[in-house]
Amino acid sequence: TIVGTPAWRFFEEASAIVGYNLGKFCLEGPEDVLNNTSHAQVAIFVTCYSLWQLSKERYEAELFVGHSLGEITALGAAGAFSFAEGVRLTKARGELMAGGPQGGMAAVLGLDVEVVYELCASIGPEGTCQVANENSPAQTVVSGDARGVERLTTLAREKGAKRVVPLNVSGPFHSGLMEPVAKEFANVVEELDIRPCHTPVLSNDGESMLTNPREIKEKLVTQITGPVRFTRQVQKLAQMGLEEFVEVSPESLLVSIARRIEPNLHFTLVTGGGI
Repeated sequence: TIVGTPAWRFFEEASAIVGYNLGKFCLEGPEDVLNNTSHAQVAIFVTCYSLWQLSKERYEAELFVGHSLGEITALGAAGAFSFAEGVRLTKARGELMAGGPQGGMAAVLGLDVEVVYELCASIGPEGTCQVANENSPAQTVVSGDARGVERLTTLAREKGAKRVVPLNVSGPFHSGLMEPVAKEFANVVEELDIRPCHTPVLSNDGESMLTNPREIKEKLVTQITGPVRFTRQVQKLAQMGLEEFVEVSPESLLVSIARRIEPNLHFTLVTGGGI
């Protein structure tokens, strides 16, 4: 059990900030409550942040990268803000997104990402759907309103997609439909005390190196409505000459995807970190 381990203090500190027993939620559930994005985001941040803090002495990070919410964990690990501020930030982000517009997301497997972009553009007035995650050359996640995602699903299957899998999410994350949420989140971010990063963070756009507080604030907000270009992020690591990709997570999610993008990188998974 995690209770009484070095990681537990992070959960205790986070619980005092969010106003409920976060550790108990993570250990005992109920699962449907924990999986609600209003609770899930802060739980994921605390888990991954504590994993990194307890394992970082073994690694000399040249660059941090995060996928979607993971960008906030990466920024915290890079010293952009304190653990407490990260908890408050992810709590606000999760609650705002949970209260945002209705919609859905789906993973399209086996179609080139450019084809998926074209299919999204072809939907027109029948609904709203756009690319949310460029996860790998053969895995693209789309996001939009119910009609748009349903129409895209039909078009993708007609185009030869191996599978189209609906995701268990409560909203159209990383799409333009989240603009009202982004505007509210901007007010939260503006109040954040952000410091220059001691180590660069590669943005979800796959290009920008984040170290400057003003740019960090901008990217935290635009990420709500913009796509996560994970394929470009991993390609960028290889182009920079980096050799090792270390995933800090309770279970492997990104290593298997990243390996398909740049198989010559050396991959390490940190799941325990002394917990």
